[in-house]
Amino acid sequence: MEFLCGKKKFSIPRILIIGEHQMKIAYIKPSFLNEKRVGLLPQHLSYCSPEDERRFEEGYGKNLDIPDAVYGESAGYSRESLFAWADVIYCIKVPQPQDYQYFRENQTLVGWIHPFGASGKHFREYCAEPKNIRLFDITNRISIRVTQGKTETLNIPRDITHKNSILAGYASMMQAMMLRGGITQNDKVAVFGSGNVAFGVLKYLASQGIEPLLRRRSNIDLMQQEFKDYDIFINTVEIAEGDAPIVTLKMLDSMKSTGWIIDAAADTGRAIQGTRATKIENPIYQDEHGHTFYVVDNSPSLLYRESSEAISVGYAKHFWFKPMNYWYSDFCIAP
Repeated sequence: MEFLCGKKKFSIPRILIIGEHQMKIAYIKPSFLNEKRVGLLPQHLSYCSPEDERRFEEGYGKNLDIPDAVYGESAGYSRESLFAWADVIYCIKVPQPQDYQYFRENQTLVGWIHPFGASGKHFREYCAEPKNIRLFDITNRISIRVTQGKTETLNIPRDITHKNSILAGYASMMQAMMLRGGITQNDKVAVFGSGNVAFGVLKYLASQGIEPLLRRRSNIDLMQQEFKDYDIFINTVEIAEGDAPIVTLKMLDSMKSTGWIIDAAADTGRAIQGTRATKIENPIYQDEHGHTFYVVDNSPSLLYRESSEAISVGYAKHFWFKPMNYWYSDFCIAP
């Protein structure tokens, strides 16, 4: 059997392939609150490897008005039966505690898991590790495989779902500013970061005629000096575990009481020290000083039709196009 890894083609002896049987992949709906995105659309099934069998939960595409029949005979299965049947579970967001009971020993989970971040740490510690679940965290940045505590970087390019990251910035600003009652030319606004999420934030601000201050690590000292004067501060980056926060509690103490802090990257408790996650239905909270925080960790679901398209085609073309046996092998590991 041959696989293409980068520009090199490898012939893999059958004895190296884990599980020579056809792999069984279950596509389940996320139980994450107010998550409406659909992880794989029917029009992208043609990109997926024919070597694996795929089944879809009943009502998988309902949020986009896609009937089960469009997925063919592979759709319409109950959630419980899929967990019992599948070798691999795909869920666009990290499963919630009510699903932990359904996972079997030695299964595999694919999705936006963020196993070492705020959203996925609980799943990793209380479900994945006790049940020896192999994790494939396929993200817009560095995609990884986590097996028995060992973390390996996958040979998957960055930006496979870059439009979803742009939507994260745009949607976060859209919802936060609606709740704020808008934004004016008199507001002093600063954006930290320069990636896809930042681009989405800037798209929204441009639509409102706002020219923000652009801040990044190269001028973080300036940002720290100015912070007390900001009306709105928007973070668009994630930091590594153990890194110093971008905004400290001391900086927050110096900010005017009417200030708004929007973490469009939803790097809860890390990029902006002390923050907690919020949800779409209850997206903001205030601290004892009156500062308002927005830290919604699935804001692209506000624009779930556009986001579903970006996620589905990105995963189909860059992950599902290979059989799962390839991703279990060592040939998918980045050099």
